[in-house]
Amino acid sequence: MLYRKGAMEDDFDEEYYDEDDDIASEQVLGYLIDIGAAFYDGVDGTGERMFKFNMDMLRDVLPDLYDTIMEDLDSAMMELYQRGLAELEYDENLNAHFTISDEGKSILKSLGFGSFTEDN
Repeated sequence: MLYRKGAMEDDFDEEYYDEDDDIASEQVLGYLIDIGAAFYDGVDGTGERMFKFNMDMLRDVLPDLYDTIMEDLDSAMMELYQRGLAELEYDENLNAHFTISDEGKSILKSLGFGSFTEDN
């Protein structure tokens, strides 16, 4: 994924940032933490740092990253639904609402989506 400089004001020297570039990723993450769009959330079982995101702010600041996270979450939720680990209901405004089983929540947490299960 590429991050456009314009979305992050003028805090960086290059026009694009590749997510596989550790230095650029750390700069982007540092920027998101500085503006309150990301928060440290501990370490997973493999020692990888975990972060929570203010998704409304992330959508405004780095829409490509927001879109990628939401696409990955949608894919994971559909997989859980297909496996019978999540139920889908629609409200009167046709907004989708998932109810996730404990096993489904565990799977989401292992994929880095644990913060999305807190209200469920």
